[in-house]
Amino acid sequence: MTEPTTIWYTRCPVPTTSGIAQHFRWLHGEFARNGLALESIRAAQDKAVRLSHFDHTHENQFREGGNVPPLWARGEGRDTVVVGITWVDEEQLILVREDSPLRTVADLRGARLGLPRHDSQIVDIGRAEDLRGLLTALKIGGIGRDEVIFVDLHGGDFDLREDTAAERDVGASPKLRLNAQGLLDGTVDAVYAKGAFSATLIERHGFRPILDINEQSDPLLRVNAGTPRPITVNRDLAQNHPLIVARYLAVLQKTAQWARTHHDEVVQAIAAETGATQAAVKRGFGPHVHERFTVTLSETSVAGLRAQKDYLVAEGFIQDFAFDSWIDPAPLRLAETLVEQLALSADLQPA
Repeated sequence: MTEPTTIWYTRCPVPTTSGIAQHFRWLHGEFARNGLALESIRAAQDKAVRLSHFDHTHENQFREGGNVPPLWARGEGRDTVVVGITWVDEEQLILVREDSPLRTVADLRGARLGLPRHDSQIVDIGRAEDLRGLLTALKIGGIGRDEVIFVDLHGGDFDLREDTAAERDVGASPKLRLNAQGLLDGTVDAVYAKGAFSATLIERHGFRPILDINEQSDPLLRVNAGTPRPITVNRDLAQNHPLIVARYLAVLQKTAQWARTHHDEVVQAIAAETGATQAAVKRGFGPHVHERFTVTLSETSVAGLRAQKDYLVAEGFIQDFAFDSWIDPAPLRLAETLVEQLALSADLQPA
């Protein structure tokens, strides 16, 4: 079989191990030493290629990020496998206006809850994410789904592109604009927001949280679109070129080792990846974010991903599929034998 000459990667504008590794060009350097070019899906000029961030149709592709698109893509028949999972806990807030009479999650009974609805050819990621967060909040508050009013906040399509000003400004996120406007104009009483997005809404508009789902001790209650984050690849790449996949994962593991002792540099890299301020990153992901980037296939991580799949199927966002065969632990096992052979470049100048 022909050895690939180019591999492609994509990651969401959230804290990912891939994002840090590419920020410092460590992934690029590792593959360049072996004559392989590493190209970014999100930086492609062709929108069909960029769309593969969501639908995973491009060949020789790695993806790390939110779990809704890879779950949807697998349900649509894309032959991918999960070769690792990262779990970066993040602030998950139910936000209200500062002048709102709502003070606790118990006050949501009878409230109007904002739900984005996007016109898109792919799964509505923002709607799936916000609905899960709101339903979790209702569960915590002991409130029935029929005791609140869900209000659609209509938006257009979305295109995740690396070189746009919108990416550099987290506040320009279409979903963030919808949620903020819904609260500001009084269309809704409460919305869900997470991570640097929630911190940015608080920074800019003074919104007030009445619940942080991330404070729940049960990790499965903290599951949503951003936790856990699977690393997926094309199945044929994992089967036919296992060393390529293992080397990619080994760079991520080495990056995670480095991150544990480099808090400030990690925060700076995440700020660049998300378009948020460093203050928003620190608030949204907490003081220990630099310790959260190890790639695993732990029992909890896999259970969390399975629970998210079951939720998306139950709510009609994705088609069901055989979950167990989607997990391929072989590349991660091979990667563990390679990690100590790697030396990250001492030059920490970002791309």
